[in-house]
Amino acid sequence: MYYGSIEIDNLLYKHFLEYLSDLEIESMLRSVLTPPQRYYIRVNTTKISPNELIKRLNLRGISAYKDEVFEDAVWFPVEGPFKIPSAKKIVVVDKKAAESIMLGADLYGPAIIKTDPVKSGEEVNIVSDNGVLVAYGKAVMNSDEALRSRRGLFVQVEKSLYKAPKLRNLPEYAEGLFYSQSLPAIAVGHIARKFAQRSVVDLNAAPGGKATHLAQYGIHVIAVDRSSPKISKLKYEVERLGLNSVDVLLHDSRYLDRDFPKLKADVALVDPPCTDLGVRPKIYQKVTYSTAKTLSKYQVQFLKTALKLADYVIYSTCTTTAIENEEVIKKSGAEIVDPEISIGAPGWECAECRRFLPHIHNTPGFFIAVLKAKKAP
Repeated sequence: MYYGSIEIDNLLYKHFLEYLSDLEIESMLRSVLTPPQRYYIRVNTTKISPNELIKRLNLRGISAYKDEVFEDAVWFPVEGPFKIPSAKKIVVVDKKAAESIMLGADLYGPAIIKTDPVKSGEEVNIVSDNGVLVAYGKAVMNSDEALRSRRGLFVQVEKSLYKAPKLRNLPEYAEGLFYSQSLPAIAVGHIARKFAQRSVVDLNAAPGGKATHLAQYGIHVIAVDRSSPKISKLKYEVERLGLNSVDVLLHDSRYLDRDFPKLKADVALVDPPCTDLGVRPKIYQKVTYSTAKTLSKYQVQFLKTALKLADYVIYSTCTTTAIENEEVIKKSGAEIVDPEISIGAPGWECAECRRFLPHIHNTPGFFIAVLKAKKAP
């Protein structure tokens, strides 16, 4: 079944029908094709206050606002959709890049799939690999050089489908004054702070949003990921933000209890691989019930390990299926604890869980549950 460029199979549609009407399913899935109306960052309070960062951004002509709930969250209005000017030359980019460029990000060499011959200074249209026009801009180098080097800025975007500030170009980014992070993900950090006095183990830490959030409040974090490239990105973020209470570990965290039997923490974070059916904005996506079911088996593994490592576990995903959220929580057998946050909605058949529905809450689709580990007899 198709909802714009989002495709789900019949089994997943029936799965959603257990909790939502047909119209609600359509609204939820179509909403992930567009960005939320607010773009969020988390202020690195070890270096600057939210008010001071807002002042600095305002002086640069960027409208920035404090969040109503979390003191370290700042948001920017997302404008659009806009009509994109036509250009004679076309550059085709990969899906991930297109989803950033449609918000105003510039185009860099590694994202190019193919391109017309382009000279520096020429106007181009940037198109996703499925043909969606996402932006207009001007090349800052010749296309043959961009294809040969696969490095550096190729097209400076002047008009995109939507507009959010280009924050990574700012000195404040280089200084490590903030981290781009969605509102529900920021909420996870604040929930964890309620239960973590000294230590946290993050089982799916890369690229580092939750780990660095807790570290900036003086909590020692063991940040684990099994991917070397992701670990490199995580280390970069820790260094950029200037934090010294994060220990990074390259390991398959499903086996932490076996391989590190003395490892214990106040809180364990589990943000496992999922179908991502809540991440916004999307150019396109195809998800099947079988894929969600397979991922749920991995998610249960991470969760069961986490419950052996810490007194409390915070489980979160950026997807909207129940099979990857509420059903995983039920399989854990652990006690569910109210996270006591004022945003989001109760979970499906799990009143203590929190769901963020993109078509209702103007956020990415997201799920949060807090579990209390059972004490050994």
